[in-house]
Amino acid sequence: MQSDPKNILGVDLKRLSAGNRRNTEEANRFAQYSVICSAGVITMLFFGIVNLISGNKSLGIFVFTCCISLIFGWVLVYLQKAEQGVYRFNTFFFAALMVYLIYLGGDEHSKLLWIYITPSIMFFLLGRIEGSIGTFCFLLFVGLYFLMQEEIPGGHLYGKAFAGRVMLSLCIISVITYFYENLRSRYRTQMEQKNEELKVENSQRRLIEKSLRESEERYRAIYEHAAEGIVLIDFSGKIIECNPQVQRMLGYREEQLLEKDIHSLFDPENLAQIPSQLEKLKGGQTIFIERRLKTSSGDYLLCEQSGRRISDGLIILLYRDISERKIAEEALEQANLMLQQLAIQDGLTGIPNRRKFDEALTLEWQRMQREKLRLGVIIGDIDYFKQYNDHYGHQRGDECLKSVAKTLSENVHRPGDLVARYGGEEFVILLPDTTVQGCEIIAERMRAAIESLAIDHAESSVSSKLTMSFGVASMKPEGDVGPDVLLLAADKALYKAKGNGRNLVCRTEVSNGS
Repeated sequence: MQSDPKNILGVDLKRLSAGNRRNTEEANRFAQYSVICSAGVITMLFFGIVNLISGNKSLGIFVFTCCISLIFGWVLVYLQKAEQGVYRFNTFFFAALMVYLIYLGGDEHSKLLWIYITPSIMFFLLGRIEGSIGTFCFLLFVGLYFLMQEEIPGGHLYGKAFAGRVMLSLCIISVITYFYENLRSRYRTQMEQKNEELKVENSQRRLIEKSLRESEERYRAIYEHAAEGIVLIDFSGKIIECNPQVQRMLGYREEQLLEKDIHSLFDPENLAQIPSQLEKLKGGQTIFIERRLKTSSGDYLLCEQSGRRISDGLIILLYRDISERKIAEEALEQANLMLQQLAIQDGLTGIPNRRKFDEALTLEWQRMQREKLRLGVIIGDIDYFKQYNDHYGHQRGDECLKSVAKTLSENVHRPGDLVARYGGEEFVILLPDTTVQGCEIIAERMRAAIESLAIDHAESSVSSKLTMSFGVASMKPEGDVGPDVLLLAADKALYKAKGNGRNLVCRTEVSNGS
């Protein structure tokens, strides 16, 4: 697999660049080493040539060797190969050269001047700790040479005063260089710490900014694509911003809604019924109400409005179109009412059925018991209705039942009175706060009204017209006695009327009094 030359070049440049080295310390040391090498190579080349010309071949060769060592070492450091080893070797080699120069001496001790840069080179290349050790060893070695110079064969001899000044100068330079390197190291450490802190802070800030940006994008997407209409208003009610759903719901363009007073969109009648909630919203309350909003066509759209304050000076309002839901709710409510009505209404005659009568009887029985009043019941039965059905047919029979139900209902007038179809051709009338005599009067009025309908009944043995028999009873609810006692008494009275020839009103005396 072939590699892209551009990528190789890019990797090499990145790896070799001092600016991209592992840390700032190594980059600084590489820069210092490059300066030392540049100055050292130029100086050593000149120094080596001079010594070769002057006939000092050994020193010239040694200097050229140091020069080659510097160049080779720089290449290794540039390639990031054994950097610390190169620094140590070249520092040791330079120190050895300086010792050799001390050994050679020279006119007016000229060669000795080079040793003064040794502490600086050691500290710059080896660092504060190794530089201190190397400098101490170098000073120790130079000091020993000065003390033992007379015993070293072929070495240059220095005066004690001169040697003392050299050692003092080297010590002063070493101390100054040490403190400089120490200060520089501390400063560099502090700067690196601050740089790391800044990197961490910048990284955290970028993460926060990214999170905020993503969060804003998410909320903007929700805002733009929400099913609800969203409106932002200030505390005066002026529209600051609105999402596309509001524009679609109401048919306005965005520029038509911006800067508009939100109250101008409300139905005046609806606003009169439910006043502005702006003060509540400004106070921090959350509201849920129904509002009718004016559309661009002039119609009003029924919406569910919710709102709350989201910041100082800003309120968010959410609108959901509930027109169809409201229609469905009203239809469902109407259907439930119809079902309830059907459950308690006789399907043929339209008057209450037995279920409704039983509920009303229980309630009125309890009420009369609390108020210590009498409760009356009338049970009526159409005479020979089976024969009527057989003779005239079920359709005529149904019409007859409807007429009877209508006539009976027309003869009760109080709100609490109830006429119900009890089953088949039997009807029952509930009369709260009515004595048995009152029940008899009402029953007699009903009997006469039915007879006056003059409905033909050829199969009746009582009359040629349709007639009814009635049984009445009334009692005051007391003790543990239930309403069944009253119904049983009225039923007995009905059978009594039938037994006495029909088309009559009879009553049954109840044990607790009539």
